[in-house]
Amino acid sequence: MGKYGIVMTTFASEQQAKPVINEIIQSRLAACVQEIKIKSHYTWKGELCHDDEDLVMFKTRKELYPRLEQKLLQLHPYETPEIMLVDVENAYAAYLAWIDEQTRTDD
Repeated sequence: MGKYGIVMTTFASEQQAKPVINEIIQSRLAACVQEIKIKSHYTWKGELCHDDEDLVMFKTRKELYPRLEQKLLQLHPYETPEIMLVDVENAYAAYLAWIDEQTRTDD
């Protein structure tokens, strides 16, 4: 397993995501954040849902995941948000070094 990961979550809109993204970047829990417009299809509380959402991906160090998850749970408007860590096994070394420079592990 690698030292780096991508944490994914979704929001109902860019406006909903932006303050959370800003807080994560300012807290240095992620080096880079990307948003992609998606369509989500799922069942929630017995109802079939088809929603437009923003998929948000946080590039970070895996050791920061517990703090990043805690911050997302604190700020996220969803009752049960998707928060998933995807392991990054291989990546360009200079980019990983930049992630190290942009994130911090101290409180």
